[in-house]
Amino acid sequence: MSHASTTALPGMDEAATRAARIAKNRRFIVALVAWAVAGSLILIELRPWVRLAFNSSDSLPGFLYVVRVGVLPQRDQLIAFYPPRNRYTRDGMFFVKQVKAIGGDRIERRDAEFFVNGQHLATAKAHSLKGQPLQPGPEGVLPDGFFWVWTPHPDSFDSRYVDVGWIAADRVLGRAYRLL
Repeated sequence: MSHASTTALPGMDEAATRAARIAKNRRFIVALVAWAVAGSLILIELRPWVRLAFNSSDSLPGFLYVVRVGVLPQRDQLIAFYPPRNRYTRDGMFFVKQVKAIGGDRIERRDAEFFVNGQHLATAKAHSLKGQPLQPGPEGVLPDGFFWVWTPHPDSFDSRYVDVGWIAADRVLGRAYRLL
């Protein structure tokens, strides 16, 4: 028995088998592109209610999120929001972070350590990765309609810093969900 007959599909020679596999892969790629185009068209139609978010940093796991526009998240859920204008962000840019405190929760800072309702949560850094000074964010009782946002990454740019601070509900794009 020749080697070609052991790798070929039953009733087909090696060249025909290779051609069948190429055709199958081509159909898969065409189907994948068709689904991507259809998905994009659906998202364009749903844009008033749904947005996609791409994470290009290491601050959260995953790189693709869907945002339900207008839905306010609860504690420990993901939030998409427009940060206040600051030296690190550009207009129209939005962040995806995790809500760690909501209205009525107490935010305390002891040196660089942040506590939410007495539980240690995060450490603020004195300088950014580029060496620019960072100022710690506010502390006190979070007013109703505000969120304290965070991610577990030590370099996350979040409510630990005054440039982000407490996020008012009118800056919230919506609740985010990780897709990939």
